[in-house]
Amino acid sequence: MIDECVGNAHGNLPRVRELVELHPGVVNARASWNETPIEAAAQMGNLPLIEFLIERGAPVNFFTACVLGRTNIVRLELAAQPGRARDRGVHELASLYFAAIGGHPEVAELLLAAGAGVNDRCPAAAPIHGAVIGRSATMVRWLLDRGADPSLSDHEGRGARALAEAMKYADLVELFSLTAR
Repeated sequence: MIDECVGNAHGNLPRVRELVELHPGVVNARASWNETPIEAAAQMGNLPLIEFLIERGAPVNFFTACVLGRTNIVRLELAAQPGRARDRGVHELASLYFAAIGGHPEVAELLLAAGAGVNDRCPAAAPIHGAVIGRSATMVRWLLDRGADPSLSDHEGRGARALAEAMKYADLVELFSLTAR
């Protein structure tokens, strides 16, 4: 049941709501692959799921704060822990990925100033992929303006433009086309 809840926390709010109502303890439980429901929701930038899980007692950690744009928490963590901007979240995703998927350039600026890199990646994705998944043209532009490499591949071997095409985000496809000229 925990694995089912965490799996569904990547995007199926009705099922997560049902499971949490039946078994409130799953809110903070870890799946067999070592991921909690809020980590899954944060990875996907799913704000309704994140808010539901917080309302039910899930903690707002550093990476979730990045997705939510909670600059106060991000500032405190960066001040308390030098090097925190280089830490990795669930699936080894870079901290800047979480700011990008949430669409928060102000958080991204804090992370960049504290040592995060625009091309920090893991096998799953780079920050530019987070900006595409979050459908944030502002974050795509912000990353590109700071040297992000749109050709970095995600877990399926796609660069950022190919990911935007697969997600049918014509506005982002056009943005990548304009910046390639």
